Amino acid sequence: MEQQSEVNPKRVAAFFRRSNLGPVCRVQSTSDIEAWLASRAYFTLITYLNNVSTEIQGIRNTDWFPISQNIRRLTAIFDKLDSMIVANPPAPVVLGATLDPGNKGYRRWAHSMLRDIYQLVEKAVPCSKCRHVNELGVYLSGSFGSSTKIEYGTGHELSFLFFMCALFKAEILNQEEDLAASALVLFDRYMQFVRRLQVTYSVNSSNWHGGYSLDKFQFVPFILGFAQLCYKEPFPPQKMLNEDTIAQYRKAYMLINCVGHMAATNIGTFARHSSQLWSLAALSSWSKIHRSLMFMYMEEILLDVDNLNALRFGEMMSFEKDKSGLHLGNARMGVRSPLRRYIAEDQDDQDQDQDVTSRSDTPSISRSEHNEYARKKPRVEEPFSDGMSNSGLSPGSECSSLSGVSVHLATWLDDCQGTSKKAF
Repeated sequence: MEQQSEVNPKRVAAFFRRSNLGPVCRVQSTSDIEAWLASRAYFTLITYLNNVSTEIQGIRNTDWFPISQNIRRLTAIFDKLDSMIVANPPAPVVLGATLDPGNKGYRRWAHSMLRDIYQLVEKAVPCSKCRHVNELGVYLSGSFGSSTKIEYGTGHELSFLFFMCALFKAEILNQEEDLAASALVLFDRYMQFVRRLQVTYSVNSSNWHGGYSLDKFQFVPFILGFAQLCYKEPFPPQKMLNEDTIAQYRKAYMLINCVGHMAATNIGTFARHSSQLWSLAALSSWSKIHRSLMFMYMEEILLDVDNLNALRFGEMMSFEKDKSGLHLGNARMGVRSPLRRYIAEDQDDQDQDQDVTSRSDTPSISRSEHNEYARKKPRVEEPFSDGMSNSGLSPGSECSSLSGVSVHLATWLDDCQGTSKKAF
């Protein structure tokens, strides 16, 4: 009888962790940090944060800027997730029961989310990109918190950044058209949704030092919010915590929206519950504050193993070493971005058009009507390809269909816990 070769369990596990089963965890200890900092995923992440920070300078949430149909379809995912909250209300609190953190209703919501999230992603992306559905679904499903501990933190927020970066890598979003909207529309919608989760289900913060003394749960909204104010700011940093500023600019700037939310959900002064943010208000330059926050994010969040050990890496956000030869730089803050220049030129053109039409009998189109039309104007999308599906969910078909299919990630994986625009 032929003797069977001895199987090495470690080699078998290593093989499956690098197979095409989907994104897997790669950062397990501090020894993996060096590989993470040299990875393509890290380069893509920092490049995106630098590029989007540069792009949204001087842009208000209420300004006109391009919003493509792909952005609209992606934000519609959160409307479906909102309906799941309604269908899974918080569990009633029983007096005398064990005071476990969080509301158990969150677990029912998480179960519904995991059941439908891949179908929602499939419907939101073009058919020609269906092979990326599995990886995108993993990143998105990991961005809402832990159903085991009923907690949420900056590691889950990081998973959503992976989701957005992967959308650009897969060319579902366009670098020139969708960069600003990815932050001011898609990320803003995500932030509104996770806030509702946190309040509805009494979700706990997984950041043991209170969100680095900024916010108990979030960090990236402050990076983006400060970036908006780095060009032609309407008020200095010293006034960003004032009640008058919150009332006037809450809908216009992401930072002030965050400040208003913190004031409404925390007890006491900012010096008490958000000491770092209170200290930043004493500085005189928005650009310096943004640079300080980016440095803090890279040093505190992206080097924290607790934030990274549940983060999964796949094809688009790869843990493989970056070999592009490009060097990471800093965002160019305090200058007018191309989008800000385009908006200004568009405003000048509208003023000229109104001057011409005011001298004729032809009625002119108001600025608000033009903005509304521009926001609704659909983008001409690329023709769908008829390539074979590579999602691993429906092999052999032209496009993966997840309708009626329950996607189950391997249970043994549950325990594992770029400035050049061409990087996308």
